[in-house]
Amino acid sequence: MNDKSHTSKIMTPSAPSALDPIASSLSTVVSYPSLVTHEQSLSLSSGVIGACYDVSSWMSYLESVDDALDSLMECHAKMAKGDAKLAAVTTLDVAGRTFRISLHVAPGITHTPTAFGKEIRQLVRVRIVIGERAVSLLPGSYKLWRCHLLFLCGLMHDQNVNSASYNASSYLNRHKDLLNKCQRQRIPLYLLSSSRQRHYHLTISAFERSLVRLHKSPRLWLMYASFLSLYDPARSPSNVRRVYDRMLVALPVSQHERVWEEIVAWVTGILPSLKTNQDPTASRAEKGMILRRRGMHKVKYGFESPLVEEWRKRGWGYDQITPVQHDDDDDNNNHTDEDDHDKNNFYLPTCPTETALRILRRHASCFDTTFAEDLSTLCITTYQRYGEAASLLLRLLNNVDNGSFISPNGTTRHDLWLRFADVCTMHPLEAKVAGVDFDAIVRAVLKGQDGGNKRGGAGAGAAHSGGIGMEHGEGFGFQVFDESGDAFGSTEEQQQQQQQQQQSNKQELVNHRLGEMEGTLWTRLAEYHVRAGDFELARSVYEEALDAITRVRDFSLVFDAYVRFEEGVIEALMELMEEDEEDEEGNGEEGGRAKAKGVRSEDEDLDILLGDDSLQNSLNDDNPGSSADVELAISRAEHLTSRRPLLLNRVLLRQNPHNVGEWIKRSQLYVKLNEIDLAAAALEEALNSVSSRKAVNGSPSTIVLTLVDTHENKQKNIEAARDVLDRICSKNEYDFQDSEDLAQCHAAWVELELRQENWDMALNLARRAVSGSAGGKKGSKAARGLSRSLRLWNLLFDLEESLGTIQTTKDAYGRALEWKVATPSHILNYASFLKDKKYFEESFTAYERGLGLFPFPHPGATLLWKNYLTEFLNRYEGSKTPRVRELFDRCLADCPPEASPEFYIMYGEYEEKHGLTKRALSVYERMCNAVPDGEKFTAFRLYIAKAIQYIGITSARPIYERAISALEDGPAACICLEYAKMETGLREIDRARTVLLYGAQLADPRRDPDYWNAWHEFEVSHGNEETFREMLRVKRSVQAAFSTVNYNAAEMGSGAPKVETLTEDSALQMIAESEGVEVEKKPVVGGFVQAKRTAQKADLSEIEKRAAKLRQITAASTSADGEIDIDDDEVEDEQPPTKRSNTASNPKEKSIPAAVFGGITATGNNDS
Repeated sequence: MNDKSHTSKIMTPSAPSALDPIASSLSTVVSYPSLVTHEQSLSLSSGVIGACYDVSSWMSYLESVDDALDSLMECHAKMAKGDAKLAAVTTLDVAGRTFRISLHVAPGITHTPTAFGKEIRQLVRVRIVIGERAVSLLPGSYKLWRCHLLFLCGLMHDQNVNSASYNASSYLNRHKDLLNKCQRQRIPLYLLSSSRQRHYHLTISAFERSLVRLHKSPRLWLMYASFLSLYDPARSPSNVRRVYDRMLVALPVSQHERVWEEIVAWVTGILPSLKTNQDPTASRAEKGMILRRRGMHKVKYGFESPLVEEWRKRGWGYDQITPVQHDDDDDNNNHTDEDDHDKNNFYLPTCPTETALRILRRHASCFDTTFAEDLSTLCITTYQRYGEAASLLLRLLNNVDNGSFISPNGTTRHDLWLRFADVCTMHPLEAKVAGVDFDAIVRAVLKGQDGGNKRGGAGAGAAHSGGIGMEHGEGFGFQVFDESGDAFGSTEEQQQQQQQQQQSNKQELVNHRLGEMEGTLWTRLAEYHVRAGDFELARSVYEEALDAITRVRDFSLVFDAYVRFEEGVIEALMELMEEDEEDEEGNGEEGGRAKAKGVRSEDEDLDILLGDDSLQNSLNDDNPGSSADVELAISRAEHLTSRRPLLLNRVLLRQNPHNVGEWIKRSQLYVKLNEIDLAAAALEEALNSVSSRKAVNGSPSTIVLTLVDTHENKQKNIEAARDVLDRICSKNEYDFQDSEDLAQCHAAWVELELRQENWDMALNLARRAVSGSAGGKKGSKAARGLSRSLRLWNLLFDLEESLGTIQTTKDAYGRALEWKVATPSHILNYASFLKDKKYFEESFTAYERGLGLFPFPHPGATLLWKNYLTEFLNRYEGSKTPRVRELFDRCLADCPPEASPEFYIMYGEYEEKHGLTKRALSVYERMCNAVPDGEKFTAFRLYIAKAIQYIGITSARPIYERAISALEDGPAACICLEYAKMETGLREIDRARTVLLYGAQLADPRRDPDYWNAWHEFEVSHGNEETFREMLRVKRSVQAAFSTVNYNAAEMGSGAPKVETLTEDSALQMIAESEGVEVEKKPVVGGFVQAKRTAQKADLSEIEKRAAKLRQITAASTSADGEIDIDDDEVEDEQPPTKRSNTASNPKEKSIPAAVFGGITATGNNDS
């Protein structure tokens, strides 16, 4: 049967007849032929055995009655609205029966409107009796019970008050007093009728009888609870709660989810939703306080529970719960009876707060433990139970720390902390009453330890409330310590290291647990005390926070809150002063008292900042200290602002106490404030805090030097400076990791004594620093390394040379050489010192010892040998030649090639000046073989110049030949040019030409044009036509040979295009085209492979033979005194020159052999 048809029933039955209900119903059924058919099929006389126990037959019977009722009710509704013409006759056929309805009684008229209404009520009673008969015969049928109960529940719909026989407006006007009483007791209007109350009890009885057999059916239980919550005349939440309790006992645990969803909706008024609890349009602060429940009933079963469905139809309930805004104005509390009437139309059954909380606590503890978060939100937003909310949030935080709670709403631990802090801060008294000691909890968390260990009773409150106390705040590190003793076998230094490590681990754990909440928690704790009226305690909390936080962001939060607090105090005091002045100007004490009362009522917020006592004192006319309080508050604010750089510096030092730069900055801040003693104390604290192994942003010695400078220049206390240096340098109170830092401290001590003109003390300190005994027998590693500090040795050498004797200076240098800490510069200074003191041999001995420490290839050896040889030659000049030669030989034996040219030149010059020429030339010859390849060209030129200078020009020929064979192509070509120039100067033209011809194979015409220009000038000056043509032929051959080679791009220069490989024929063709000649085409003989010409001659003798053969061929045509005249145009075009004769006007012409041109036919070149 359609559920909607049942809910649309608006007629309730009248008082039952005196006759038997079954007999009365049968008499009514007889008048409907279609219903008689169903009744006959269910009777025993029908012949069908067990027909009365057929569920489908009863369901068909009930549906037929429901259809008849629907038709009658539809017609009755039209008549009530006046749609039908009552003067006319209305005909209606229902269930085989014909109704003729009219206002006037006449023949053929079966019913008047009043009689028609009674007929409908009779049929309703028939429907109820038929349902009771069905469920009595089949008490275990869920379909019959559900159909029967739905019909009974539908009859209670409040549309019944709008029936034709019930005028609601007139009834309300007649019974206003009764209506007001019902509104105060929250009784619906539709329960004012006694007949409807009887029907209510009939329906309750039907539900109870149905649950006798169907107690495992959750749908019937939910319908029962929904009906009871909606239509209970007593409006008692206990009745509904007892039904839900019976439901939970009867149903299996797997069905409890459906039950609890409806229970929570009934208690809180929050309807289930498929949306998440986090609204994307809400801010972060609002998200934590908005409660929206997820509905799983519709997701699993496809329909909502009866209570939720009915509430949605009536427009009851909420989709979400938001914070309640409380208005204390009396105007908002004024309401009228009309407003109550409107509220009654949107009546929402409510559950008392205590009952609701007990039910929700049971739900959170027994069924869904994650509901505790929603319960805390409800306590804050709906029930205003802030103490219980704080306890719940504290328990959730403990569970989060244990890992046993994961928020279903996606709430993070950070959000829970902020919510907990907000509740305790805004409502401190309620939190204390609930047993939540917010101060002890926050301190325990921030300090990473049990709050009860330091605050006694505060920790007990935290433990009582399930807070973060001993259970969750301790255990950050364990020590094997007795209560009355130290760790077994541990030294004082080890104990200090352990304590520092424990503090570091504790702080790291606190930072890990809190994240970025540290500053927020400190500010909330201070605000907690402000709202509680403990202003001095709040100020101490701010100061404690500034001394505890380790992040700059947290420092900004706390400092800004602290400044706002001080500014608020100043503003409150200023307002009180102004009000006092106004009171003094008032007329009489009564006016002043009245104004004081007005101030008291209007400015109650001043109690929060100043307290009741302060306000009472400020309102007293005889209070002379109000201006002093204002001045004190202003001084506090100014002092706080001036301390900000120091406080921020302290935060950075807590982040890293080994930051040397921040310690120096701290002392400078104190100096700017003219607090010299505090600056020195800060540096002393730095020495105790900074570890040399972890120091950053500077060296630890900077702290010592700054402290000494503070004592010496700022405090003018030399003894204090000496004491600091004595503790650092002599007693080793600070453990330096690097010996250079300790050396700076020793040097600073020496310089301090020098500034005080204590020369002997300064010299003794320098000697002791490098002696290795400065750190004592048990000195640190840095103290033991002072003996190798160049800073201290340089200082000692300077002091010894200035203040010591010659012997002590020699001893100092000798000890440095013995300990192998001297550098080449020290040796040079030592030798120079001995030379100045006329100890020449000892200076040479110093050089020898230095060379023993720094032999080749050490870079300092070159400098030592150079000075050694220079000083030795200056001292002895031409004497002691064997010793000089021995020194040069020793030097050159181990000298690397890169540094040898300078020593060879010195050796050669010495032999030239004081030795033999032959030995000098041999030195230069050795130099040519020993120097690197890049220096050989210069070496050979020097050797050639010296040979020409001492043994003649002809002796240079073998040197030239060795140079050409030893050098690379480029330098060898340059040597060939010089060689040819020398031969030309000797009038050895043929030898010069031969040299040029040999060097031609080393010079590429494209890359070395200077070589070919020189040969060109040579042929113009000393050659003839044939030699010039030979030069051109060789040039083309060389160019072709170099063209067949793939040059590297690096050799050709950066950005040079890639040269493609050319064959010999293509190269000759390219040269011929550029010079304007044609290549002679040789006939190709079949069966033979044409030979290739060699473009490069590798042997000088072969080239000389070729040149001799050329001279023999051209001897007949060349006169002895002939002269070659070449025009400029012909030279530019590289055409062969023509031979001119002054004596013969018609010279003879002779063809040049083809061999001269190397296979290239010169056409037209001889026509001149």
